[in-house]
Amino acid sequence: MTERIKPPRLKEGDEIRVIAPASAPDMKNLSRSIARLRKAGYKVTLGHNIKRLVQMNQLSAPDVNRRDELMSAFMDDNVKAIFCARGGYGSIHILPLIDYDVIRDHPKIFVGYSDITALHLAINYKSSLITFHGPMPAADPDEFSKTNFKDFIEILKGETTHINSNSERIVRYIIQGKVDGISEGTNLSVFASLIGTGYLPNSEGKILFAEDTGVTAGDIDRYLFTMKLAGILDKFSGFAFGEFKSYVDPEDPMPFVEDIVELYMNSLKRVSLYGLPFGHGEDQMLIPLNAKVRISHEEPYVELLEEVVD
Repeated sequence: MTERIKPPRLKEGDEIRVIAPASAPDMKNLSRSIARLRKAGYKVTLGHNIKRLVQMNQLSAPDVNRRDELMSAFMDDNVKAIFCARGGYGSIHILPLIDYDVIRDHPKIFVGYSDITALHLAINYKSSLITFHGPMPAADPDEFSKTNFKDFIEILKGETTHINSNSERIVRYIIQGKVDGISEGTNLSVFASLIGTGYLPNSEGKILFAEDTGVTAGDIDRYLFTMKLAGILDKFSGFAFGEFKSYVDPEDPMPFVEDIVELYMNSLKRVSLYGLPFGHGEDQMLIPLNAKVRISHEEPYVELLEEVVD
């Protein structure tokens, strides 16, 4: 197994580059989050696609431009962290255009979720870099004003390994127990779309963190069964499910997403949690990806077993 790479830790006054590798961001929300980051003492710069009106089919820019923005951020020695402005769609288009050796040689904190999952998985696999599922400036402006924003920054600064999973929330378990493994995820539909592409890491001994939005229970069943047919699902050591914003058609009744997940977990008999505060809901816990973690049916539900920044 290739040695995993930890990005350098964030320091006060460091430059954070905000990029748009998928859909075009909402500028009002983006402005609010940037103001919060600057108030916290960071220099914030924007990728060259964000201000330019070269949007195409709701994407922030054509594929090559979005690749160039990503690679420019990694190659710029002044940039210490890269925050994706939002998800949406289109990240998968730039996977074959990326130079993963350059990313490996210029490791940086990389944050995002949703459609950005395609970039996380590819970078985790081909560059061996630890990356971060976390709030995005144009999608989650309220997250940058919450009290747990401090916890988010402290992990990136290497001052703590405590993951704030919102102790007020009661998390269900499907199969109880504790298990250690390397974290992988998080958007389930994006994960399933990478099967057979050469950009999906091996799931052996990993812990899958999964969430999704705009899906039916039938979609979740299809994704999980596809993973089963591909010989991927049963290799995971554990599962941590976040929030699922499902689409329900009253004229076409389906089971709840939770029931579908429970069916698969009971069949696999692997430690599995349901309802952690990450995904497309109101809360967005920070999840280091490609990092050693422990999940448990008791608090703390998720523990970091290593420092994730150097």
